[in-house]
Amino acid sequence: MFAALATITICTLMADGVEMKFVSSGATAKVGGYSPVRAELDAKADSVKKAPEGLAAAKYGALKIGEKSWSVILDEPEGKPATLYVDSNGDGDLTNDAAATWTAQTTAGQTMYSGSAQVDLGGGTLGTVNMYRFDPKDPRRAMLKNTVLYYADFGYEITLELDGKKFTSFVAGKPQASSGLFIDRDGNGKRSYKLETASVGKPFNFTGTTYLLSLNDGELNLEKAAEAVPMTPLPPNLAIGQQVIPFEMTAMDGSKVNFPKMYAGKLVMLDFWATWCGPCIAELPNVKKAYTDWHDKGFEIVGISFDNAGMEEKLKTFTIEKEMPWAHIFEGKGWNTKLGEQYDVSGIPFVLLVDGDTGEILATARELRGPGLSEFIGKRLETKKESVK
Repeated sequence: MFAALATITICTLMADGVEMKFVSSGATAKVGGYSPVRAELDAKADSVKKAPEGLAAAKYGALKIGEKSWSVILDEPEGKPATLYVDSNGDGDLTNDAAATWTAQTTAGQTMYSGSAQVDLGGGTLGTVNMYRFDPKDPRRAMLKNTVLYYADFGYEITLELDGKKFTSFVAGKPQASSGLFIDRDGNGKRSYKLETASVGKPFNFTGTTYLLSLNDGELNLEKAAEAVPMTPLPPNLAIGQQVIPFEMTAMDGSKVNFPKMYAGKLVMLDFWATWCGPCIAELPNVKKAYTDWHDKGFEIVGISFDNAGMEEKLKTFTIEKEMPWAHIFEGKGWNTKLGEQYDVSGIPFVLLVDGDTGEILATARELRGPGLSEFIGKRLETKKESVK
């Protein structure tokens, strides 16, 4: 669904400490995600002055980005391929525009559609808009049967100069008052939402100086803030081969957890999770199998709950009913749990496998999720056993 990044520089906007370069497509992939907008379809063609000939089952709608709007026609004849038309130049005539792409893909009896079109943003500047549509006959998504979802894939490459060092980021679409820029402070290409995001209107200190991003007439400006804020710490390096962050906490059963010191001679998996987390619960059979297979051979688990205040009894009941006998740490602070902040956790389940003797991180989510977990733990225990001979 993503288009390849087009590094065509349409215009370069310069402001104090900020350089903005327009890119016609691919900004979404660089940002790392998107927020779709709904275009509702109906039988009315109020904004269409001229439609293509031969339409059999047309529905009409509009793509709206900022103050701009482009009419769309989706023709879905029964038993025939669907066709999408976009009024790219905004003149109301849908017969004189470059063809939009619209492709069907069927999986498990459901057909999903996706495509894109280039639209005129003004002054002859073209930007790509990506669109998709769920199967209108899917009963699970009945509310979307008359909906096309879309998002801007054009955007800006933005360079900030902070204390003499340049950082490059991206925004999809036009910068907004709610925009946040990923500032790759440690250069590892991985985003920390808490420690590497500069938000418009909020002072930030990543380099020793406090700056403030502001938005004026669609352009970003950078200036030194009137009041200093403490320098934000760098994200922890929790890659394989690095040292884990030690901690001392009290488990729900009252026992003390001195991690990783108290796990000498063992392998221990930190598991950040919550009872309300669907993906966490989906992994539970794999986690339980690994624990059952290898606990008596030196495998331990420490669960760190992201459940909220007032959920302690529910958590206790859950761990008993689901047969989860390992240590569980509960702070009742949801996403603001102390350990979650120390480990910079922005999504769960979040897992690490640690050598209790050295504190070295041996594996991350890639190896620790899925039905192969137990087999992987067995191999790591064998490797550890061989290393101490």
